[in-house]
Amino acid sequence: MKTRTAVCTALLALAALTGCSSNTEADPAACKAAMEEQFAEALASGKEGTRPDACEGIDDKTLQQLAGEVIGDQTSKELEKSLDDIEASIDAGLEDVDTTAP
Repeated sequence: MKTRTAVCTALLALAALTGCSSNTEADPAACKAAMEEQFAEALASGKEGTRPDACEGIDDKTLQQLAGEVIGDQTSKELEKSLDDIEASIDAGLEDVDTTAP
């Protein structure tokens, strides 16, 4: 539940990033890295972000694409972590099962 709330908060933070900009010399990789950092902060604190300075000059379409990539990557990581937790829980439960014949 906590992860879901944090992801929603982060989604709202990244959605707030869009804005008009026309500089074509911006670096999309630097923007994505800044967005990933801000996303991690939003997950940890619930704090809503703003458009990172590294994203100045990135057009809205590219910015939305980068935001989608960041969200997809983080969602995949969280899903993998949850599946690992479930697997560990199942393994721990199986250790407690008595498999000796009656």
